[in-house]
Amino acid sequence: MKIYVVNSLKYFHVSYKPLLHARHHEDLIRIVASFKNQEMKRVKSFPTLTEKQIAIFEKEGKVKTYKAQEVIIDEGERGFDFFIVLEGEVDIIDPFQPDTLITTHTKREFTGDSDMLSQRASVFKAVAKSDCKLIQVPHEKLSDILSTYPDLNDILITAFILRRKELLKKNNSGFTLLGSRFSPETYVIRDFFSKNHLRYIWLDLEKDKKAEEILLNFNIKQEETPVIIDADFNVYRKPSLQDIAHHTGLSATIQEDKYDILIVGAGPGGLAASVYGASEGLKTITIDKIGPGGQAGNSSKIENYLGFPTGISGSELANRAYTQAQKFGCTVSVPIEAETLIRHKNHFELKTKEGKSIYASTVIAASGAKYRSLNVENIDFYKGRGVFYGATTTEANTCQKEEVAIVGGGNSAGQAAMFLATFAAKVHLIIRGDTLEKSMSSYLIKRVENEPKIQVHTNSEITALEGEEHLERVILTNNKSKETSSLHLRNLFLFIGAVPANDWLKDLICMDRKGFILTGNELSAYDLQCFHWDLDRPPYPLETSQPGLFAVGDIRSGSTKRVASSVGEGAMAISFIHNFFA
Repeated sequence: MKIYVVNSLKYFHVSYKPLLHARHHEDLIRIVASFKNQEMKRVKSFPTLTEKQIAIFEKEGKVKTYKAQEVIIDEGERGFDFFIVLEGEVDIIDPFQPDTLITTHTKREFTGDSDMLSQRASVFKAVAKSDCKLIQVPHEKLSDILSTYPDLNDILITAFILRRKELLKKNNSGFTLLGSRFSPETYVIRDFFSKNHLRYIWLDLEKDKKAEEILLNFNIKQEETPVIIDADFNVYRKPSLQDIAHHTGLSATIQEDKYDILIVGAGPGGLAASVYGASEGLKTITIDKIGPGGQAGNSSKIENYLGFPTGISGSELANRAYTQAQKFGCTVSVPIEAETLIRHKNHFELKTKEGKSIYASTVIAASGAKYRSLNVENIDFYKGRGVFYGATTTEANTCQKEEVAIVGGGNSAGQAAMFLATFAAKVHLIIRGDTLEKSMSSYLIKRVENEPKIQVHTNSEITALEGEEHLERVILTNNKSKETSSLHLRNLFLFIGAVPANDWLKDLICMDRKGFILTGNELSAYDLQCFHWDLDRPPYPLETSQPGLFAVGDIRSGSTKRVASSVGEGAMAISFIHNFFA
């Protein structure tokens, strides 16, 4: 039995089974609306191009024919080209599940996802299902086409983002990561995968029986973990982030000649500068030691960012900005960590901890701030073994139906508490003061107070952490009564402020007492004299005590520590760089 529901746009093919339970007219409308939404999502993810649009690509590419079963794009191929189907069909296959079709492209549909805008390796395989005729557009020409034709930009970018999002949502394939939930190395790799939107399946050595079987089958010892296994069953024992980045194409090639702008840090400020710099024709490179997002990337939901009334996760916001920057031609390379910045006569040289040098005419410091840690003797031992500095899906998956604790009374702590309450059995929110009103937004306080899973501990501080191989207990001390108590839990999240990530800039520029960078009119004549300012003009706003070196976002002294202000500063810095070049 098939039922066809008609509307003015098209026929929706609906299986009869859900409708057997639709006893009321409202239920029928709801079910049909659900199918309609799914169909509309499919149309956006896999749109068909018009003949006029296809003609634009035909001018920039060439027509090629492929025999049935011939590989068009191979898994792991970098700089892969863009194809439009003119005749026949093309299967898109998941290399991690060769028997699984992601989709089949038919006439006037196109291949690719957001990796097409970068040097990342392809995460799918495209194979001719039948003899077919395709338009092949070279990878390097795609960005020019998107910049020239706004309608094509809207269609392709929307499709690319949705395709990757849907692929990540399925979470049933990808790199296999075997490691303990209490291993700091495993946590770093999981964080790296998540921030860079790479598909992976994590098998916890503490819980998953499959993990033990795989270790035996591949002759892997426990002490060799964490381990990553790729689609070709290559085993990487204790891989570094650089190894993973090289294999997945994240580590973009750094040119030997000079860039116009080097941006250190891919948080909101750095990504905004990347987008504006590259879109305005400046040769731009952005580096980060982990991946896009910065501290904002650890936020489960940002609700006060302009234009997103229902909120957006920090991870999704960062990924959209990352895609946007690459669309305009910005080189984004991770993981690269800045070690020392040197100013030469007319350019800067950044030495990285990976042993590379990057040369640029101007530099934007957007490295942000590092999370402040607890003043507890053995805190370093528990990092990644139960103590975390962000609350995203990566962390939440380890604490389902368990009790967790959060230290902090700001908006980040409140958002984390609300997010973790959907996973954990109970959330203990620990603050030093006697109320949340001093540092948390009123709308968030109401949500925290109305959430039955959250218990707020006022006037409390953590004075000890206990556990042999991982965190097992936290000791609380009331700072008024001096009474102590203990909480038995294995996950503790810290949101207690931050210190500037300025190690790579020390002794080069003027900073305030806390290490945040002074810019613009915050720099006195004496400051400029001490750091040998050698221009007749005063520093531009956001410019440091070194001409051509700018600072944006959380690392800058006086910043408001908000996503919107960091984005604004990133955009402003580019306009001052234009003035600098002029």
